[in-house]
Amino acid sequence: AGETPAPECVDPTGPTIRAAVFTMKEGDDKKWMEHHITWDLLMEHADGPPREIANFTVQVSPQMFLNLFKVGKHPELEYLVMIPTGSVGVGLKMHSLGLLGPAQIGIAAGIMVIVFLMIMTEILHRTMAAMIGATMVMIVLGCQKRVPTLGQLVTWMDHGTLGLLWGMMLIVGITMRTGVFEWMGVLACKLAGGSRIKLMLLLCSVTGVLSAFLDNVTTILLIAPVTCKLCKLVDIDPRPYLIAETIFSNIGGTATMIGDPPNIIVGNLLSEYVDFTKFLINLGPGVIITSPFIFLYLWWVFRKDLAGTLEADVPALQQMYPITNRALLVKCGVVLACVILCFFLHPVTHVDPAFVSILGAVWLLIAFDMHHCHEALMGVEWDTLLFFAALFVVVEGVGELGLLRAIADILADIVSSVPVDQRQIVAIVIIVWASAIFSAFVDNIPFTATMVPVLVQLVRDVEGVSIRPLAWALCFGACFGGNGTLIGASANIVMASKAEVEGFPVSFVSFLKVGFPAMLISVAFATAYLAAVNSIFAPWS
Repeated sequence: AGETPAPECVDPTGPTIRAAVFTMKEGDDKKWMEHHITWDLLMEHADGPPREIANFTVQVSPQMFLNLFKVGKHPELEYLVMIPTGSVGVGLKMHSLGLLGPAQIGIAAGIMVIVFLMIMTEILHRTMAAMIGATMVMIVLGCQKRVPTLGQLVTWMDHGTLGLLWGMMLIVGITMRTGVFEWMGVLACKLAGGSRIKLMLLLCSVTGVLSAFLDNVTTILLIAPVTCKLCKLVDIDPRPYLIAETIFSNIGGTATMIGDPPNIIVGNLLSEYVDFTKFLINLGPGVIITSPFIFLYLWWVFRKDLAGTLEADVPALQQMYPITNRALLVKCGVVLACVILCFFLHPVTHVDPAFVSILGAVWLLIAFDMHHCHEALMGVEWDTLLFFAALFVVVEGVGELGLLRAIADILADIVSSVPVDQRQIVAIVIIVWASAIFSAFVDNIPFTATMVPVLVQLVRDVEGVSIRPLAWALCFGACFGGNGTLIGASANIVMASKAEVEGFPVSFVSFLKVGFPAMLISVAFATAYLAAVNSIFAPWS
C-alpha cells in the first residue's frame, strides 16, 4: 500500500546485468549447476578471477551490445555466465570473429581514415569514395561471416534524412521553375543596400533562425538556391556566403530539439529527462552568445570578398527577373507553406518530417504535371542521396566492428577516473569536445545514437554525474562539431552539392580551412557557457 510515485520519480532503468567468462578448476564435476547460481558460488568453483566482459543497466527500450572476448586454452572448462540483479529477458548470440576479431577496431578506424582521405584529396568523387568505404566494410564483415542481409543493410541508412532530402529537393526543384528564387535574390540585394557585409549578415541571420525551427538540411535546401541566384545576378562568388550560411545553419539548429538530427535523437532517447522547452531554455542562450563571435570570425576570414559594394541596378534587375509562372508559384507556395507548418508543429503532432516532405513532394508532383513528372524528378540530386546512403552504411558498419563503442567506453573510463567532486565538470568538458571532434570526422547521427546509452550508463554507475548537463554537452558538441569538415553534417554536403550544380564547387580543404576554426571557437564558447551554467545551478539541482 502507498501512493503511486510521480512519473519523474519512477526509475526508467531496469536491473543490472553482469557478464563474465569463468574458467573452472580441473576435474570440475559441474555439481554447482544444480544449485541457484550466484556470483559467489561461481567464484568458489572457479580457477582464478573471471574475465568480465560486460556490466550494463537494462533500459526501457530494447538494447543490443556487441562485446568481444577471447576463448582461453581450455574452452571445455570455460563458461559464459550472465547474472542479472532482477528478472529480465536476455537473448545471447555467440559468433566466432576469426583472425580479424582482435584487429577489427583497428581495421574499422583504418577504413574511416581511407574514406576520409579519398574525400579530402578529391581523387574520387565523394559518392564513389563513400561507396568504396561501404564495400570495404562489407568485405570485413564477410570475412567474419556476419554480412548483414539486404533488409538489415537498408535499416542502416537513415530513412528520415534520405526521405527529407528527396522530398525537399523535389519541392525546391519545381519551385525554381517559377523564377521566385531570382526574385528573392533581387529583394535580398535591395535590403542589403549595396553592402556585402549586410548581405552576409542578412543571409546568416535568416538561416540561423530558420534552422532553429526547421531542420538545417531543409533550411539550406531553401536558402542555397536564393544565394546562388543572387550572387550570379550581381556577379560575385557565392561560396563565402554559402559556407557562412551552412555554419550558421548548424549553429542555429542547435537551439531547439527539432533543429538538428543529434538533438532529435537525444530528445527521443532521453524523453524522460528533456523536452522541447528544456532544449530551448538550456541551448538557446548558448547559441545566442556564440553567434555574434562566429559572424565576426567569418567577416574576418572573408574580409577580402566582403570589401566593396554590390554593383547592381536593382530596378533593372526587378524588370529582368520577374515571377515567370504565377499559377505554379501559388501551387508551390501552398504546398511549401503546409510542409513548413507541419515542421513547426512537429513537437505537437510528432509526425516524421520525412513523411511530411515526401507527401508534399507527391502532392506538388500531381499539381505540377502528372504526365511529365520525369522532368521534375531530374531536379533530384541522386548522387547526393547515394552519398548519404553509402556513408550511413560505412558508419554503421564500423559501429558493428566496435569502433564507436570503443570510443564511448574510453570516454566513460576517463570520467569515472577523476575525483567525485570534479566529475560533472570534467564529464561536460570531455563530452562536448570529444563529440565535436568525432562528429567532425564521423557523421554525428550514429555517433549521437551510440553516445546516449553510454551517458545513461555513466550516470547510473558513476557517482557525482547528472544526465541533463551531459545531454546538453552532447548536443552542443555534435551540432557545433558538424562545422568542422565537409562531411561533419548533412547540411554541409547539401550545400556543396548545390554549389557544384551551380558551377561553384566547394572543396573539402576549402571548407575545412573555414569550418574547423569556427568549430573550435563555437565549442570553446559552448564549454564556457555550460561550465558557467553548471556552477550556478548545480547547488540547486
